[in-house]
Amino acid sequence: MNIGHDKILLQRLAADYGLGTMRGGARRRFEALARQQSAVRSAIHEWQGRLAGLTELQPAVAPPDLVWQRIELALRLEREAAQLERTRRQLNTAPPRNAAALPWWRQLFVWQGVSAAALSLALITWWQPWSTATDSALQAQSQAPRASQALALLLDADQRPAWLALVEEPQAGAPSNTPLQLRLQDLSGQAVPAGRSLQLWAVPAQGTPRSLGVLVPGPAGVVLTARGEQVRGAVVLALSLEVEGGVPESGGPQGPILFKGAISNQVL
Repeated sequence: MNIGHDKILLQRLAADYGLGTMRGGARRRFEALARQQSAVRSAIHEWQGRLAGLTELQPAVAPPDLVWQRIELALRLEREAAQLERTRRQLNTAPPRNAAALPWWRQLFVWQGVSAAALSLALITWWQPWSTATDSALQAQSQAPRASQALALLLDADQRPAWLALVEEPQAGAPSNTPLQLRLQDLSGQAVPAGRSLQLWAVPAQGTPRSLGVLVPGPAGVVLTARGEQVRGAVVLALSLEVEGGVPESGGPQGPILFKGAISNQVL
């Protein structure tokens, strides 16, 4: 295809390419044509030069800190997804074990992992409820000392993302008894049966699960607080379906484990 003969079409395509509005397969095909046809390359360079000049008329604008935080988290999740995939392969090649004989919290570690794409999609969904904060709130947040964070993507029985959890330590300089904050966002919208409650559990590498409280969903997700020793050392978060109001921690979960997921990039 020689689009150099249709100058109007060539200019439109080159403008779309230079603006960045040409995406996906169309962009790749146009780049292939540019490598083959000098007229296409010339049109691209011409439009890139025009558009580059427009940027000189605009003052430089620094992106909000929230944008950088999302980029950092997305990169972190990609690294953790790769680590989870390596762990999954090691588990698949390990000698078989009688998982049914293990306690439920030990069976959680035979965890299948998820792809970086699923984690990134969940990350976008996670940030949306909190992205409506005012500019002044975002500015105050960016000026405050940053807290350590850990993420967990909780999957259902079919390995689909269901809940996303952010565990956040108190900011630097806070009193030692300041509780941790856990923010959870429902990704699937599955209704909780009447008279039942979802209870969150932190599962350590050694020891029994610790109850982090009963979820009470609100318009901006769920926010729980917990003592540091309840969460520190946990490697998995799990949600069980319990009687309304939850069950005592000492007895462990009494109902089925509906959602579970490893804590990604643990920093606690």
